[in-house]
Amino acid sequence: MSGRPSFSGQLTLRIHAVLGGVRRSWARFYKITAPLFPERQIFTRSFSWPRKLLFLCVLTAVFALLGLLLTPGGYVGFDWTHFFGIGVIAPFQPPWTRAVTDLLTWPLLVGLGLAAFSVAALQRSVHPVSIAAAFFCLPLLWTVFLGQLEGLVILGLVGLPWLAPLALLKPQVSFFAFGARRTYILAFAVVMLVSYLIFGPWWNTMLNVESFYAEGRYAQNIGLGWWGLPLFLGTVWFSRGDMDMLMLSGAFVTPHLIPYNLLPLAPAIARLRPRYAVLAALVSWLPLVCANFLGEWGWYTGWIFPALMWIYLARERYGKRNV
Repeated sequence: MSGRPSFSGQLTLRIHAVLGGVRRSWARFYKITAPLFPERQIFTRSFSWPRKLLFLCVLTAVFALLGLLLTPGGYVGFDWTHFFGIGVIAPFQPPWTRAVTDLLTWPLLVGLGLAAFSVAALQRSVHPVSIAAAFFCLPLLWTVFLGQLEGLVILGLVGLPWLAPLALLKPQVSFFAFGARRTYILAFAVVMLVSYLIFGPWWNTMLNVESFYAEGRYAQNIGLGWWGLPLFLGTVWFSRGDMDMLMLSGAFVTPHLIPYNLLPLAPAIARLRPRYAVLAALVSWLPLVCANFLGEWGWYTGWIFPALMWIYLARERYGKRNV
């Protein structure tokens, strides 16, 4: 005997129809956006989540000992001592920054930052000399010396998409890494939505960062803003799917950039062949050296480092093809 399906049967059919429509829509979306997300392997080795967590814990404990030996005082750990360590958070930083720094100590800040950098560089390393060179670049040593939060940003990038809030603690460069994969973009959207519901449009304050410095624009701030748009547009298409290349491209248009803000992309030094990695690490010191001889304009030599890095990575990626 046949008849109309029961209510529960009709509901089941409708649910299946909706799910089928969602799957078809996602498949079409995936196909349409495929050119924006090419499969790009930037890691020479991959770690399972348990192994990655183990490495982070062990290395954090090891590097935290350095924090115990390198006690903050004077210029050492200046930003930690005078700002983050005592709960003073600039109004242009994400509103969850205070919750993160309240959980930290100086040794833990040093340990987590160096551990995250180590894992990020190890994942990318093509040679022991390359990973060693990465550890001597200016952005890393400056960040540790100053007590800044860029090391936690790398931790967030290592843990994407789950640690997206950490990756956005200092988003000048890391923001562009989210464009490498659809899942990262989704994580970014979730963070933005949830934080908007809790804090309102907090990013408006961040975009007005320069207005909070009473002494005006910092001499070390080499951010190009809209002046860097041609460089960004000229490189971003060729950076698709590559987290490091996207951050290098995005650095050209970020409005506020001090050379240590480049730390999230510094592990990419380990991707270069040894002689290029050593050269890149040495070039990263140019702004500090040149500023002592050329004055304020010497800081702008800091652009040689990311430009050189992008060229090296692009050559590795497209060297056998005509671009």
